[in-house]
Amino acid sequence: MKILRVLLRIEWLKAVKRRAFWVAVAAFAAFTALPAIERVRNARSDPNAVFALPESWPDILGTAAGVGPLFIGVLMILLVAPEFSWRTARQNVIDGLSKERFYAGKLMLLAALVLLFMAAMVLIGVGGAMLSPGEGGPGIVRSREVGYLSGLALGMLLFGSAGLMLSVHLRSSGAALGILFLFLFVEEGVARLMLGTGRESLRSVAAFLPFNVVEDLGDDLAHYPGVLAEVNADRAERGLASWEFPDVEVLAVAALAYSAFFLGLSLLNMRRRDL
Repeated sequence: MKILRVLLRIEWLKAVKRRAFWVAVAAFAAFTALPAIERVRNARSDPNAVFALPESWPDILGTAAGVGPLFIGVLMILLVAPEFSWRTARQNVIDGLSKERFYAGKLMLLAALVLLFMAAMVLIGVGGAMLSPGEGGPGIVRSREVGYLSGLALGMLLFGSAGLMLSVHLRSSGAALGILFLFLFVEEGVARLMLGTGRESLRSVAAFLPFNVVEDLGDDLAHYPGVLAEVNADRAERGLASWEFPDVEVLAVAALAYSAFFLGLSLLNMRRRDL
């Protein structure tokens, strides 16, 4: 336990001294707070616009679903990749840390960032709902919200694991960021091609591409079947195809598998290459 506390302290001191950390946290807080402020204003000016818990959880969590994972991935790259070019990774090992313990510190950093961003998102959303004049239904957090929160955390973990893998392999923040955004662009194009073929087997594969998994885990319709049924009924009336999502449990397993794969590649690279 002592070594875990030491590693956590090392990573904390490194993070808080980096401007990128504070800029990313502030930007994420702003992305989350601005919609909450707007909903509070609407609730105060319009009696029909209620912003209260637990009904407003999909709005609160959905706000960060798109940007949260990306922020985690980019921040992992900005915090980890420069350690190789600045030789701080090498110095840590010279000072007594093994490569495995150095890598364990990065895993702790990733977990801490996911918890920090999740906490910020929840606190801002709950704070906004408390300031709203409307009253919600019974209970504050239901099982559906727990599932949605877990899905968002897994999405952040997947992106963060990808960011860590790129940092360890490329050891350059610029190159790692470029590859990350290029992969997003390429995957989007590949997914469109696979969906455009009309073949059900390719459509199923496209749904489980890494960042499509993240997108589905962050979609409130995947976690609220009742809302999905209402949306599909409306689409059916307009002659549109229904929206379908893989089971959330299957998406969660896929996200964990991708994360484990990315983290495993990172560890192997750390062990084999000279710092």
